Amino acid sequence: MTDVPQDTTARLGDAVARAAEATPGVAFLRPDLTGFLRGAAARGTRLRRTATADGEQVHVDLRLAVHRGHRALDVTRAARTAVERAVAERLPDASVSVTVTVTALV
Repeated sequence: MTDVPQDTTARLGDAVARAAEATPGVAFLRPDLTGFLRGAAARGTRLRRTATADGEQVHVDLRLAVHRGHRALDVTRAARTAVERAVAERLPDASVSVTVTVTALV
């Protein structure tokens, strides 16, 4: 098991964040304390890529706020699908898992 290059991970993280932000009902991405300490680049997403014997594993932790009037469950499902699609477009052979946490209704 080895790590993958940071520059491609950063680009993937940007694509994932844009996909999540474009999801209807998402007010904004909300970084946790670690994200605030890392700076603006964290944007409410945390991405981990790991090369495995079977290919590559990508795990995304997504923290977001939902607009009032939208069902959090529906927004969560749509954001997860958008993020999975964004990863699949860039890394078609990767195995993807996404965790979505709703942090606020605004």
